[in-house]
Amino acid sequence: MPLRLVIFDFDGTLTDIGQEGAQFEAAYEGMVLRIFGEDRREAWRAAIAGVRADAPELGWDMGTGAAAPGDADPYIAATLALGRFCTELDLPTLAGEDPKARKTRGELGGALYQAAYGALHPAFRPDTVAVLEAAMAAVSFVRVVTNSSTAKVTEKLRPLALTRPIGVAGDARKFEISEPTTRGFGIGGVGSVWQVPGLRRPIQPRRGRYFDVLAAVWQDTGTTPAETLVVGDIVELDLVLPGLLGANVHYVARDRTHSYESAILRAFGERATMGRALSDVLSRLP
Repeated sequence: MPLRLVIFDFDGTLTDIGQEGAQFEAAYEGMVLRIFGEDRREAWRAAIAGVRADAPELGWDMGTGAAAPGDADPYIAATLALGRFCTELDLPTLAGEDPKARKTRGELGGALYQAAYGALHPAFRPDTVAVLEAAMAAVSFVRVVTNSSTAKVTEKLRPLALTRPIGVAGDARKFEISEPTTRGFGIGGVGSVWQVPGLRRPIQPRRGRYFDVLAAVWQDTGTTPAETLVVGDIVELDLVLPGLLGANVHYVARDRTHSYESAILRAFGERATMGRALSDVLSRLP
């Protein structure tokens, strides 16, 4: 079936995760050390290294189940490292002495993430503009579906001066394992777990909020999963659900691709491709 819709993830897919990730890591580490002490720099870096060593069996869990490998990007790694850092050093989870400023680890992690992410200077991949323009010329609809804020991503895209604006659907919560509120588009056939070679923990594909956002895009554009290509840089987070719904998927490969991620792409057969450069997706366009 001909493609009519291309959906791009934002962070790490359209953006340069090398440049933005380095900014984020420096800002996050600086805040951790200001809170807990400059003398704990090595302990913090050991926590980060431990998260990466334990991935992909160590998954990113925001309270509903493991949703992605712990080393999928610097944002996820820092979130997991904070919990490990506090646990291993038996540290209090306070952001200041004032009782009104006390935070749980989850609250502190969320606050540090928002502060570090908010301080980023946007850095796009060198081929982002060319790829977006080519997609808009090739298919009827192009959208961005992201966990980030709709307003923030729309604002970050504006300086690209594209020939026409691209619709953004934010707050997709791709990490949230839950039941959808929308029906149809094949969701009834997506099971609650999927055991894939190369990973002991199960994949949990039923991402209710993510599906609701995808379904809204399909309803708005009058398209179907089979007419859609989804482009992302984290297989488990971005591509598993749409792939199981029958969509075409393209993986913009990270420096470290796990064997189970490759197994997932193989399971999708000809509907799945991968490449290191974002521009590799151009071969999928009509």
